[in-house]
Amino acid sequence: MKQLIEYIVSNIVNHPESVIVTEESTDDKDLTKYLIKVDSEDVGRVIGKQGKVIKSIRQIIRIASIQKGTRAIVDLLEDETASVPVEPITDTPDPV
Repeated sequence: MKQLIEYIVSNIVNHPESVIVTEESTDDKDLTKYLIKVDSEDVGRVIGKQGKVIKSIRQIIRIASIQKGTRAIVDLLEDETASVPVEPITDTPDPV
């Protein structure tokens, strides 16, 4: 299943070498969580217009997991370094 996700996503993005798919087991033994991490430039390509691409990937994985008799969740990880750090607001008196 992991290889299927890697194959699909790497053919969608501009930087296929940066595609990382991790597989996590949950408490429920039949449920597996797949986390997709791509280059910050490719996040929009994986999501697609109105989320159609990621929904399609999830649907394909859902069908494949049903055929295997398991359940799967697919999530796209946002790049933490792409977020802008927020500085705290401090109240300083105006010099008069």
